[in-house]
Amino acid sequence: MNDHKILHLVIDLTGFGGAEMTLLRYLSAHPNAAAQHRIIALRALRAGPSVGARLREKGLVVETLGIEGLADLPRGLIRLIKILRDSDAHILSAWLYYPALIATLLRPFLKAKPRVIWHIRSLPYGTIRKKPLRWLTQHSLAFLSSRSWISIISNSTASKEAHAALGYDLSNWHVIPNAIDSTLYHPNEKAREHQRSKLQIEQHHFVVGTVGRDVPEKGLTDLFDAFALLYHRAPETEKKQLILMVVGRGISRDAPRFAELLERNKIPEHAVRLLGPRDDVPQLMNVFDCFVMSSHSESFPNVLAEAMATARACISTTVGDCALVLDDERYLVPPQTPEEISQKIEKIRQLSEEERHALGNKNRERVIAHYAPEIMIKAFNQIFEHP
Repeated sequence: MNDHKILHLVIDLTGFGGAEMTLLRYLSAHPNAAAQHRIIALRALRAGPSVGARLREKGLVVETLGIEGLADLPRGLIRLIKILRDSDAHILSAWLYYPALIATLLRPFLKAKPRVIWHIRSLPYGTIRKKPLRWLTQHSLAFLSSRSWISIISNSTASKEAHAALGYDLSNWHVIPNAIDSTLYHPNEKAREHQRSKLQIEQHHFVVGTVGRDVPEKGLTDLFDAFALLYHRAPETEKKQLILMVVGRGISRDAPRFAELLERNKIPEHAVRLLGPRDDVPQLMNVFDCFVMSSHSESFPNVLAEAMATARACISTTVGDCALVLDDERYLVPPQTPEEISQKIEKIRQLSEEERHALGNKNRERVIAHYAPEIMIKAFNQIFEHP
């Protein structure tokens, strides 16, 4: 990279969110990143493992403004303005909507007049009644998006098209898909055997799995309904071989919503593993025989691509860029169609073990060819280095 200094503005570096992980992967690829990049987080960095902690371990400057609510906003913005005025940054790289708006509104007050890059990592959602601040921010950015000194990066074509419908200027819009680490997500027979043993899953059991937090857009109700159809249609001798496994925040048998789903669908206890959030997802994905993405809304489907990199047979709804990533019409379904999901799962269940392995290997090869980290890093470099 050239000598341009880049200042990244993010909301929060606590945890391991998708946008923050993309920033971490990008900066980790540059041995001199500490000299060229600086990161400012609006919120405080809490103790424990986090993207912020990892960035600091790599020698990068990570500052936090401690904005936890509206009362903290004036003090935090005053400090941010001082940092920006004292900085020699040529580029303000703003991750997600709120940092993008803040960076754009503050730019006229800066002597250096840096380029501003917006990182838009989702589809626009939220109505003015349900999410008034988000709605106002999204539409304000649409109005500002035609400024010549603004570049926009999204992680999916679906996001670009959805924002175009809101009036965003596309003349300097770039689509850079997320990167998937195929050395972290890969087929691992030892991990499969070990995890199945811990979860009391026999090697001959057929596991339908997914990873995702419990929010409406992930469509988990459809997945439970689809599995129930599969289970109750199976011959009695095969029912005990079928297992549904879900990993993610808010996923628990004790949660009233999931207790109701299991009771309504008459899914017995032995057929379900609800694991909650885990830090060993790459290993757990090896447990799956069939991965299902039942989402109602996605931009770039990270978890689908991760399951593909793990060489799993995959089924996905057609939302966002899911169809582009999976690129296999045989295993794509419209959103909110439990019946069709169930039929696709049964189709994969009827494949021989060799056929499922071949399908999984094809999925892995596609991820390596199209979503390798070096591809993403090269694309980011081109935008950061060339106005």
